[in-house]
Amino acid sequence: MGKNLKLLIALNFGVIVYFMSFKSMIVWPLFLPLFILTAVWYVTVFVVTEKMVRKVRGDEPFYFSKCQMINEKNEMVYGALAITENEIVFYKRKSLKGGVTIGWTTFTASIESYRLEKVDDYHPGVTLSVSGENHPVKICSKQIFKDEKAFRKALGWPEDAEDEKINIVSED
Repeated sequence: MGKNLKLLIALNFGVIVYFMSFKSMIVWPLFLPLFILTAVWYVTVFVVTEKMVRKVRGDEPFYFSKCQMINEKNEMVYGALAITENEIVFYKRKSLKGGVTIGWTTFTASIESYRLEKVDDYHPGVTLSVSGENHPVKICSKQIFKDEKAFRKALGWPEDAEDEKINIVSED
């Protein structure tokens, strides 16, 4: 279905370009299907909801944040972060019809420190220092960046920012 949507988007764009060559043709109504197809494609490929994660995790309470993870190849992987008492799990979309799969996981006890900062040139988020991993884990999330107290509470850390495990960097 994802390839079909991409094909429909490309065909619709081609039709718009073709009809724009005629001076008397009005092409603005053709943009509506292009925007709708693009929105449907985005939702079916990238969106991970709390309901999808709850279906996998069950009734266990967890902290939820929509986010993107930057992998080793500096590519953004869209998904969601779930934090429980014992573990941190990044979920990514499994298929176009729904469902999620685990993209990365670690224990909360293995988090040595974190930094609130811009994790790349444009996106604010959190950089996690994990024991046993060579590279820091970068997570893009405006929600975590804005509500750091809820993130600290989910990790089970004290709420005061003077703790040695945190290094806050604010770049405006």
